[in-house]
Amino acid sequence: MTSNSAITLLALAHPRMLATSITLPLEIIRAAAHASPPKTRSEVCIKLVGKRTETLPLAQGLSIPVTEDDAITIPDILLIPAIWRHPRWVLHHHPWQLDVIRRCVEGGSWVCSVGAGSFLLAEAGVLHEGVATTHWHWFDTFETTYPNVALRRDQLITQQGRIFCVGSVNSIADLMVYLAGQIFSRATATTIENQFSPEIRRRFSPHELLSSGETHQDEKILDVQWLIRSELKQSINLARLAKSCDMTTRTLHRRFRAATGMTPVHYQHTIRTEEAKALLLNTNLPVAEVGWQVGFRDASVFSRRFRALAGVTPRQYRIAVRGKVFAIDPPAT
Repeated sequence: MTSNSAITLLALAHPRMLATSITLPLEIIRAAAHASPPKTRSEVCIKLVGKRTETLPLAQGLSIPVTEDDAITIPDILLIPAIWRHPRWVLHHHPWQLDVIRRCVEGGSWVCSVGAGSFLLAEAGVLHEGVATTHWHWFDTFETTYPNVALRRDQLITQQGRIFCVGSVNSIADLMVYLAGQIFSRATATTIENQFSPEIRRRFSPHELLSSGETHQDEKILDVQWLIRSELKQSINLARLAKSCDMTTRTLHRRFRAATGMTPVHYQHTIRTEEAKALLLNTNLPVAEVGWQVGFRDASVFSRRFRALAGVTPRQYRIAVRGKVFAIDPPAT
């Protein structure tokens, strides 16, 4: 982001919404704005809209103030909350939300639905024949009701342009980290990732949100990215990479940055850091060996490069991501 214009978030509200599916993303985006450099820092304007202006009682025993939709606002982000119990109730009692969704999609908002909130997207007709996911409890109902939408039971997050579906409240944080990178910067997203806990992000196929800039359409650069991934332990050889795609090194550097937002060397560091995170979480390899496995021959260089991208040292990262691991004792017999 190059200016400090306000970031606007519009959240749809109804009595059966899960409050955490709204409050957590709002807090993450607000924190991302605060974490941005002062010259590009933006105010975050949050608006919760309901059927009418009132204090809305929620199923969890909470109450929130909401205002009636003005039928005009096009926010930067539209949040569609998770639904407590059957989504049919919301479709029947709050059909006005469908018009808000259509307006925001047409206006270019980032649209994020949580859990069964994807039923509203499908009912509004904005998914067309694209992909979606929903809360696992409603998989069969969704697939039967909306046969033209490609339901991905295997995905926690799906993307269709600027429309995202998140399967559960637990995954909305991952999506917000991604959007923080899109709206603010990659550095800001890394800061937020660490602030809300280093293990907040998981890998998602096919997009690997925020990880490696592979959603562009430059096929030659995609081939180069594949080569870098397949030869992760080797140092970058720009001349050889350029020759592999019939470019000059200067052209490769320019097109790579245009497609991914980073240089080939920075891209390799990013991929190495992602692989190192997985090894630190899932193996007991010494930190120096983790660095060796992802291509760093010098442990101090590995630690420095890892910290530059992750915000913490490899050892600190391992402690943080393993700090919440626990096992449930088997029932007594």
